[in-house]
Amino acid sequence: MAKFVIADITDAKSISQELMAIVPTLPSVPVQPLILASQQEYAQFSFFKNYLWVLKTCEYENIKSLIASIEERVIKPAEDWLAAKR
Repeated sequence: MAKFVIADITDAKSISQELMAIVPTLPSVPVQPLILASQQEYAQFSFFKNYLWVLKTCEYENIKSLIASIEERVIKPAEDWLAAKR
């Protein structure tokens, strides 16, 4: 099983259905949403924010900046959430 899920909600198409299958049923798996800074979260995404294991959305300027900061801004928050639950 995955330790955590990284979900890019930029130009969301099928991610809503995928999150609907994951988020309500796996409270031990944090979800780290990502979005391109020039976009907004899709309207239905607010539903998932009610779950404590859906972390604060990480905004990124471009793929290069996301890759450069992925450890600090994406992986570390998910691992910190897991550590706090132990």
